[in-house]
Parts: sequence; C-alpha cells; structure tokens
Amino acid sequence: MTGNASSPRVRVWDPLVRVIHWSLVAGFLANYFLTEAGETWHQWIGYGVVALISARILWGFVGPWSARWASFWPTRCRLRASLRYPPEGNVDTASSSPGITHTPLGAVMMLTLLALLLGLGATGYMMEETDLFWGVEWVEEAHELMANAILVLIPLHVLGALLESRKRGDNLIAGMLHGYHRHPGHPRSDA
Repeated sequence: MTGNASSPRVRVWDPLVRVIHWSLVAGFLANYFLTEAGETWHQWIGYGVVALISARILWGFVGPWSARWASFWPTRCRLRASLRYPPEGNVDTASSSPGITHTPLGAVMMLTLLALLLGLGATGYMMEETDLFWGVEWVEEAHELMANAILVLIPLHVLGALLESRKRGDNLIAGMLHGYHRHPGHPRSDA
C-alpha cells in the first residue's frame, strides 16, 4: 500500500493488465480512424489486438488476484446486489478485497468490449484470409457493426468509470495508468 493512513492505496492493476488495456485502446482507434480496411497495417493491428486479448484471457487464470476472472466475474448474485439501492452488505464474497476491481456492471462492459474485439478479429480474418468468406456481405456488415458498436460503447465505458470514480472518491481512470485504487471502505482524505 501507499499513500497516507486515512486513504490507503492498494495495487490493483498490474503492468500487464495496464499495457494490454491501453494497447487495445490504441489498436482499435488506429484501425478505426487511421488505417484503411483490408490494408496490411489494418490486418496486423487486428492480429495484434487478438493476441493481446488471448494474453489477457490467459492472465485471467494465472495472473494476480485482481486480474483473475473470479475476482470480478459478473455473476447473477453480484449483478443483482449491485443494482439494489441502497446496496445491502458485502456483495463480493468470492474475493478477498471486495469491490476493488471491476464493479459487476463494469465487468459486463469489459467482457462485452473484449467479445466485440474478438468478433472483429474473427470477421476480419474471415474476410481477408479465407476464400470461403471473401466478399461475403454479411461478414463485412458484421465487422462494421461490431466496430461501430465498440465506438458507441467506449464513451459509455469512460462515462461509467467517471461516475464510479465520483461515487468512490477515487480516480479509476488514473488507476488504469498507475495501477492503484483507494481501498473501498476507507474514507476519502479531502483535507
């Protein structure tokens, strides 16, 4: 932990999770805004994004506790408890530090974005590397639809992080840069 006694900080996001997160952001934005569909750079960036997601999936089983899927997987119980107002008790009994990683809704958003990125990779591969789907309209439409869905979800993801930051009194976006969060349950130091 770091910080003062009234606001202990806990290391949550390890360097691999942070590098993967920001690399996925850069890869998606580069392919959406800077490269042309089908060109070599577009393809290689797409393959890189899929490789990063594959590494993140594996890290979710072997990485530190905060990177593990079990620490934040949006179970029905966790989702139901997170939607209750006011919240009742500790909702995250599967984790030694409840509420410090993703909220259940944040986990749903993260998993949705990862699934869409994998779908982009799959449809991109189908269009460019297989003769069977080359020029097939529904594959191209699915690829475009997923890319546009991600573009809509990104601002919602950022907005959710900002709202949760305000609620917790902790800058969650900065936490994805330096890796630390204020431990839940400890009062914020506004002095």
